Amino acid sequence: MKGKLRPVGSPVPFPRIRERRELPWAAPYHTEFMGSGTEALSLAVAIAIRRHSQVSTPEVIVPAYGCPDLVSAIVAQGARPVLVDLLPNGPHMNEIGVREAITPSTVAVVGVGFLGIPERLEELSGICREHNLLLIEDSAQCFPPASAFKPDADLVVLSFGRGKPINLMGGGALLVRTGFAGQVEETVAQYPVSVLKVGTAWLIKRLVFNLLMRRLPYYVLERLPFLGIGETKFHRLVTISRLELPESVLQAGLRDFQLRPLIHQRYDTELAGLEARGWKCLTSDRSEMSRNDLQQPVPLLRYPVLAPSKDMRDRAIAALNSAGIGASAFYERTLPQIDGVEAEVEGRDYPVASDFASRLLTLPTHENVTSADVTLIGRILLSLKEF
Repeated sequence: MKGKLRPVGSPVPFPRIRERRELPWAAPYHTEFMGSGTEALSLAVAIAIRRHSQVSTPEVIVPAYGCPDLVSAIVAQGARPVLVDLLPNGPHMNEIGVREAITPSTVAVVGVGFLGIPERLEELSGICREHNLLLIEDSAQCFPPASAFKPDADLVVLSFGRGKPINLMGGGALLVRTGFAGQVEETVAQYPVSVLKVGTAWLIKRLVFNLLMRRLPYYVLERLPFLGIGETKFHRLVTISRLELPESVLQAGLRDFQLRPLIHQRYDTELAGLEARGWKCLTSDRSEMSRNDLQQPVPLLRYPVLAPSKDMRDRAIAALNSAGIGASAFYERTLPQIDGVEAEVEGRDYPVASDFASRLLTLPTHENVTSADVTLIGRILLSLKEF
């Protein structure tokens, strides 16, 4: 097949309401739509800071491996990100490290869902209650958020940007726990409101974007170096605004998400032999990770596996991309190793997160992945041998 299968990203849905779906978090949370997921997270940090107004230099705990937008959202509010290492062979923060990172200046802990695998929010919620901190679930990569079914988090962040579970070409949301919403009105009200207009320009942009996601156009785009497709960069958050999001757009996103195929289940079958060769499929114990209340499985944003070594991971990525499969190392580095971030965080080593970053391989799970693609991926990975 000509072209290349993109690593991530679903088409932008056409905004037409056929059947109205209730937001899965409607009962436990009030929704504030924001200009982006990063802006929603920054608003969550602002709420936590206001709640601890006596703290002169507020601190927010985040994992040492993650998107640099975590740091952008925190420093935009004048707060300091405090990094915590991970548990071995997984994306979750070490709860002992979380406890050790808490100081009198701590105002919140951010539990980040990873590619559809939620953080262990129940454990983090218990720690936050002990220390009178807010728990923020960053569910930019997970939909629906885990707290929609078991509301452990005080605040929940969603993103509707490109490469997210629901792609609306931008926007995000902050979910505020019902009963807590009245306490944050003043903080929320300080930000201006912008309006997403679904007119001719937006519809044309949607058509162009969806066209460029196909295999041949993506193959061409990826080779234009000035676009920097797939690069992990630190960008400062300059503006924060609320968003007036047309219901037709959000409903279309919910509709298309519910129709999305569960590609990760095909991977589970095709890659079953990898773990005997020293690999780890991070979905193998996913059912135990805060999804016990979920009635049915939901799609993963990407399919994550850990290679036995960095060399094996790098050879796998090279082989898959040569075969037209958009495999990725994702962020590839810990937060302190990303240009621009090191000046904003404490620059010590995070050995478990570094090991995780060096061995992580992500595989595409979007609508255009075929059974033949998954079979090819399995054949390539199972053929690799450790030197």
